[in-house]
Amino acid sequence: MNLNQLYYFNELVKQHQFSRAAQLLQISQPSLSASIKKLEKELNCDLIVHKNGRTELTDYGQIFYEASTTIITILERARHDIKQAQRSKTNTIELGCIPTASELFLPHFINAFNKQYPTPIHFLCHDASSEHICHELQNQNFDIGICTQVNNYPDLDFIPLYIENTIFTTQQNNNLTAKIVLPKNTRIVYLVYNPQSQLSPATKKMINFVTK
Repeated sequence: MNLNQLYYFNELVKQHQFSRAAQLLQISQPSLSASIKKLEKELNCDLIVHKNGRTELTDYGQIFYEASTTIITILERARHDIKQAQRSKTNTIELGCIPTASELFLPHFINAFNKQYPTPIHFLCHDASSEHICHELQNQNFDIGICTQVNNYPDLDFIPLYIENTIFTTQQNNNLTAKIVLPKNTRIVYLVYNPQSQLSPATKKMINFVTK
């Protein structure tokens, strides 16, 4: 048994679905399934059952879920406290950003922020989907996110940053656009953070930079 198995099992319990849990864990569905089966074999019992297209805990699964949740909570708190201490010491902001924003918006945003707050701040940036960014913020692994709004994350604060237009292009002399009428698409991009996290001074400065 290893820590990955505990994390995989707990995420499956939360999502009630192999495909969604695997997506959030950024592993393949067969890998997740194999991990759960190996865990059940080690414990010599069934931990989950399938009901109406969802995974549900067995009585044994409930016992193991309570134990694994306690272990993960303790480890995550220690890991988070160490990481926060390191970020504060090095004045670092760990930031998740959707690819379109990281290419066009983020460099200008950081430049403007640095002009207002000349104290050197280091940025550790991760390109990711909006869903993954919100998931990492929920788990307090990122300080800040720049992404579109995602449902099912009521604990996160979403602050509007700008409206992003989606443009469709084709090769020159391609008559596809004459055949298909594509809808104009716009979406709001937000600065996102978890107010329940222990926000570092640098992170608070960035939030103030946007809101004031």
